[in-house]
Amino acid sequence: MLQEVLLMSERQIVTFSIGNANYGIDVQQVREVVTYRKCTRIPKMPSFIEGLMNLRGQVVLVVNLKGFLDIPENERREEGSGKIIIIDAPDLHIGFLVGEVYSVTRISNNDVEAPPTSSQRIITGIFKKGEDLIMIMDALKAIEALRENIGGTPVLTPQTEEVHVLKAVEGRKDM
Repeated sequence: MLQEVLLMSERQIVTFSIGNANYGIDVQQVREVVTYRKCTRIPKMPSFIEGLMNLRGQVVLVVNLKGFLDIPENERREEGSGKIIIIDAPDLHIGFLVGEVYSVTRISNNDVEAPPTSSQRIITGIFKKGEDLIMIMDALKAIEALRENIGGTPVLTPQTEEVHVLKAVEGRKDM
């Protein structure tokens, strides 16, 4: 019983970088991490939508978190640079492009502080690791924000994902 209580007060996060900042996503929201590879751009999508990637026969929508979070992009991305965190979202194949993935870190929920009010939508807490701050991101809330940011564009709706991606690739406006 005591061990169960201790386990509930701890969790593991995948730590990574975006620009000069460190972030973490709960390991339960991460399916896998893969090296960046070239994506196929989707016409008429915001610039932070990197495009589509074929991952072992599965089409994955890749979102550049640096662009989505409005962190200035100052370098051109080469294949093999950066990592894509594949999110374990229900009926949706999506990956977040980040700089580096560092490790899986066990943290105590008691050591997580509340984020500033303005960032509570996606950032659920801040963890201090030595001199570094790690902003803990809720991947599923980030996906909700992406859907709203794209203006409800159905490219992120799981049931119609394939149809709308095909329309976008064909340049059709009846999406």
